[in-house]
Amino acid sequence: MTDNPAHSTWLRDATAIAIGLAVPAMVSGRAVLQGIAAAALIAVLIVAWRDRTIFARAGAAARSRLGVVVIIAFAAMAVSIPGSLDPLRSFEAWGRTLAYICGCTLFWAFLAGDARARRLCQISLILGTCTAVALVVLAQLGVMRPLNIVRLQLERVSHYWAFKEPRAFAAAAACLVPALVYLALPMRGWKIVGALAAALGLVAITVTTANKSAIAGLLALILAVSFVWALRRRKVWLYSWLAWATAVSAAGIWLVHALPDQPTLTAPWPWLPDWLIDPHRQYIWQFTMGKIAEAPWTGYGINVINRVEGAGMMVPGYHQQFLPSHPHNWILEVLGETGVIGFLPMAATLAWFFARQVHRYLLSASAAALAQIGLFAVFWSSSLFNFSIWSSWWLITFFLLSAIIAASPPATSQPASP
Repeated sequence: MTDNPAHSTWLRDATAIAIGLAVPAMVSGRAVLQGIAAAALIAVLIVAWRDRTIFARAGAAARSRLGVVVIIAFAAMAVSIPGSLDPLRSFEAWGRTLAYICGCTLFWAFLAGDARARRLCQISLILGTCTAVALVVLAQLGVMRPLNIVRLQLERVSHYWAFKEPRAFAAAAACLVPALVYLALPMRGWKIVGALAAALGLVAITVTTANKSAIAGLLALILAVSFVWALRRRKVWLYSWLAWATAVSAAGIWLVHALPDQPTLTAPWPWLPDWLIDPHRQYIWQFTMGKIAEAPWTGYGINVINRVEGAGMMVPGYHQQFLPSHPHNWILEVLGETGVIGFLPMAATLAWFFARQVHRYLLSASAAALAQIGLFAVFWSSSLFNFSIWSSWWLITFFLLSAIIAASPPATSQPASP
């Protein structure tokens, strides 16, 4: 069933709307995002049962080269499960992550074959994001009741709450930016105004909530998109980008080597703001790297790194555990939990996906490929500093937005597989 309004039903429409609302619903909390995504998955399974072309399209994506690479990566990560500190917990995290990928592949297959569903999904994404931005901005201006209600925060809170509480939403907001800009390109009227206004509002929220990992993601977005843009134009633009990137990289490398070996509570130089120094993360990373060296091949098991010996010990003079929940860095987390055997195939899969998008953009100037590059840069750069890479809402944000972008090609092109 493709592009035929006569076959559209209320269930197909509701499914498309739910897919579009899932990530913006993060403004209400993680459980709401996950709940809407779960409802959309149930609905799309029912729709696919009636329209078997959806299963066929998803199956073709699973049998593609990228699909095979993903399966190999998951098989490699599964090697760590039998020797895990908690095999059942590791299997659960491994299985649900694979389920999220399969579910979002179904979302892509559904949207790619139904123009009406794509339009409804895009409109609900734009309107949902505009609503979320309005709620947060109003709260930061002092009108906190609407945001309090959607977050079920019924007791009185201080004005500062509006700048602190939405930090997790700011992480999802940074991921929404490239998707909204891409969706705005072919639109007209209120849709393009709403999409671009929402994108600007999301950037403002990311900055005002001082979510450092999300800000890093937006900087990575600019760096990655400007690189491939300059690479396609070559010569002067590429040379200019290389000069700028080299200066930034050199400054970053110098800063890392110049910082004291031991974590510090304050910035070592007066020109470096104290808020950039996060001593607890420094302790976490230092502790995790030591544990990786003790189990380098298969690690300690997926989603159990915080159960290694010494993780619960308190940092002297800091009143925090060495590893309270996760390493706040996806590379250290995957290395520590699946070892080299699990990490290298995963890293190769991500490199494969990124290289595919770069190649598509260089060949055809595909806006969809550029949006995927931006989303990839935001998510994986932010994940170097923030949540556990196995967090359900965080993974769903990436996979679902990737599916929406992949299913929304220019009118003259065929939908690209995610």
